[in-house]
Amino acid sequence: MDGGGWLPLDLSLATAGPSASAPAGERRRQQPARAQRRRSRSRSVSALFAELRAMLPNVPDDRPVSQEEIVDAAAERVRTLADTVGVLEAYRAVRAPPRPAPPEVSAPVATVCVCARLPAPAPGAVTRVLQAFHRRGVEVLVATVARHGHAGAAAAVVTVTAAAAPPEVMELVRADIARIY
Repeated sequence: MDGGGWLPLDLSLATAGPSASAPAGERRRQQPARAQRRRSRSRSVSALFAELRAMLPNVPDDRPVSQEEIVDAAAERVRTLADTVGVLEAYRAVRAPPRPAPPEVSAPVATVCVCARLPAPAPGAVTRVLQAFHRRGVEVLVATVARHGHAGAAAAVVTVTAAAAPPEVMELVRADIARIY
């Protein structure tokens, strides 16, 4: 800038505490307060380190230890506890009873469901029902068998869920099942 364009530089350091330009009496009044705050902070930090030292089993009591040694011992204790937690969680996972499998739910799409009541079923009757589907090229997805009635007059109810098939094929399957008896 050309001559005369200079602005006066006026810095205020009032927020930073007393400066060398502050009156000597003001500096003397603030020094004890600052020292008191420093001592108070030092006492609280020392008390916290003493409390931490008391919680650590791996710090010797027979000699003075530095704050650095206390921090190192605390970090080692945390690592030890984390390892112990890992071992206990693994042990709990091994000892825990197995969770039951979630129920399987299916919603059939493009399927047929056929129920056949077989009076006094003979050995192999259920196999012959499934063969009727196989013979006609219809894929069986699920087959269940249940007893119907009491012991003396029991019948078997076979329920088959199969892949969808044309009506004329399903009619042939029905006729094959009817011929079982």
